Amino acid sequence: MRGVKTGVPGGAQLRAIDVGERLWAIAEDVPASDYDEAALARGLQDLEWVGSRAVAHQRVIDQFLGADALLPMQLFTLFTSDDRVVEYVRADRTRIKRILKRVERKVEWGLRLTWDEKAVRAKVEARHSNPKGSRRLSKSGPDLPGPRSGSAYLSRKRDLLDVNRARLTEARAEATRVYKAMSRTAVAAQRRTGMERAAPGSRLLLDAAFLVSRPRTQAFRAAVRKHARELRGSGVSLALTGPWPAYNFIT
Repeated sequence: MRGVKTGVPGGAQLRAIDVGERLWAIAEDVPASDYDEAALARGLQDLEWVGSRAVAHQRVIDQFLGADALLPMQLFTLFTSDDRVVEYVRADRTRIKRILKRVERKVEWGLRLTWDEKAVRAKVEARHSNPKGSRRLSKSGPDLPGPRSGSAYLSRKRDLLDVNRARLTEARAEATRVYKAMSRTAVAAQRRTGMERAAPGSRLLLDAAFLVSRPRTQAFRAAVRKHARELRGSGVSLALTGPWPAYNFIT
């Protein structure tokens, strides 16, 4: 535990509790006056108070990401003594060991694909803003854009409608293709369609989590880069996050 920092504000240095069979629980002591039932009730009403502790909790988890297997506990999981920690783990040992076996030497990566409608529409506007042969000479000398023909106007409107219809449909199909392809490089995958459809008119095309074995990390990231190159200029942007503990694969 050398060099390991403290966790939540007010807490003591982190320590490892041996719960047997090569299982360890990482814990720290915190003042009861700051984290008893009444203090928590007050604190949970303050987003800044909760946020600072959530960040600290995540920082602790990140320090142990290199362990063979890691099972994060929820924020504000509190016990009255080390003995209670040991009792809790031993009582749930079968389930805990099953989860740890599932995520052993694996990490989670998050992948999001979003539809940048503004960027695509801007390209359409730029293409139609100065078509060849549409410039005229002004009285003062410099060339100015000439009047658009009716066909040019209709062409522009058609292309803009195409952004909202066909091209968005194509983008959604592309997101599904990427998800299926990336799933083949992972041990397990989850697509969070509820997040994708959380708001009307959402342009989130893909919100997915992938469980990847550590030896396959480079291959997984190389596949992501390949898809990013293929999507360049399509209006679909890609964002990869991680590595994370296997949050989406431990329940």
